Amino acid sequence: MAFLRLFQMNSSAMEVAVTHHKEQASVGSLLGRRYAELLHGEKYTDCLFHVCEEQLKCHKLILSAASPVFEAMFFGPMQESEPQIEIHDISAAIFKVLLECIYTGSVDYNSLELVACIELYYAAEKYLLDELIADSLVAITRKLRFSNILPALELSVCMGLDSLLEVCMTFFMRCCVNNAQYMTHLKEHYVHVSKECVKTIIAACKEPHKLLIWYVYEWTQQECEQLGLGPSDADLVVHGLGPEANSWPVNVNASEEAQSPAPAPIVSVERCYYKACRPFTVDAESPLWRLRLRSPRFISLLGVVINSRLPPNLTGNFGHVQVQMPLEYRESLRLDLYELPADGEDAPSNPVWSHVIQNQSTKYNCDLHLSWRREEACVLTPELSYELQIRWDGSAYGAEYPCSVQSCLADGIRFFDSDSFSGSLVKGLRYANLV
Repeated sequence: MAFLRLFQMNSSAMEVAVTHHKEQASVGSLLGRRYAELLHGEKYTDCLFHVCEEQLKCHKLILSAASPVFEAMFFGPMQESEPQIEIHDISAAIFKVLLECIYTGSVDYNSLELVACIELYYAAEKYLLDELIADSLVAITRKLRFSNILPALELSVCMGLDSLLEVCMTFFMRCCVNNAQYMTHLKEHYVHVSKECVKTIIAACKEPHKLLIWYVYEWTQQECEQLGLGPSDADLVVHGLGPEANSWPVNVNASEEAQSPAPAPIVSVERCYYKACRPFTVDAESPLWRLRLRSPRFISLLGVVINSRLPPNLTGNFGHVQVQMPLEYRESLRLDLYELPADGEDAPSNPVWSHVIQNQSTKYNCDLHLSWRREEACVLTPELSYELQIRWDGSAYGAEYPCSVQSCLADGIRFFDSDSFSGSLVKGLRYANLV
């Protein structure tokens, strides 16, 4: 009885806490809606902002409660009864987002591009809005990609935004600087940045990574062309990048080995098992297995866990000779990863990454860990879908691999089996979170 009474008391306390939290959230939402009505209806306004060619009417008290900068502006020694403020360094669209955040406490980051998030972060820094600073940096981190990291670094350097620079440089060091996929992307989609940005990247990397050697070479050629200089003047341009770059060979064929930044820890994730299915048989008509993946964040794929083969049925008496079932076999297969187009069409003909497993000693009917070194890893980009193909050659025809129905979500990573009714032979992944 005492235990039951204690349980009832704890349950009542939890219900009270949950009710109180819901009431607070409801009050906050109600106030946000009322403040939004004041802003959008321009009721009882007492200050005016001139932003680009637009005029935005606001309330000094609400702005001052959110920002010490606005408080000093409106209630400091130089206060005016109905101030009019000129804003020249923030666009009207982003200033409206800033005001919406102050009045309602919310920002729709999904509707903002990376450049808009960076401008919003700059505005939050300018007006000392700590919560918006933190939230906008998180949004920027989630929106960084191969295609926009150099422009983001350029903006952070040119605008002198140290926290933004730290976020962008962390992404660059973990996802780009020692990544063959990014080097291929950069060769196809070259981005030219300022000399100060290149100097900042070199100072952060410290070591002559292969990617940086190539980029400094390409950047030097482009810079000489823009300045009207000849190829013989390349050394003068490189000299301006600082002492770290002076000793680097300005040669596109340089083959120095890149030194990796501090590696992220390796994570192993396993899908939940539900029930067994019919085994998958490798034959001439079905020589490969397909699985589609989608990650919510940048990860470096370092391994795949699949079911190994079922043992062949060899146990029995053949005359006077008893044949024992073998305990191990030699696994040989090929892994290909394809980046799927956004329109949902089939995988392209050329994979973005491949790896070959040759004669790996494997026990029958157990977990088969297919792994590779960090420098051979493949980087999965968030919001993109990939198809992993496991392919066997003719020597594996007739081999059976156990399959099972498994969960489609593990640690945020989505698994899409080609046929959910026949199950999957892929049990999990090994990877490192890059961001």
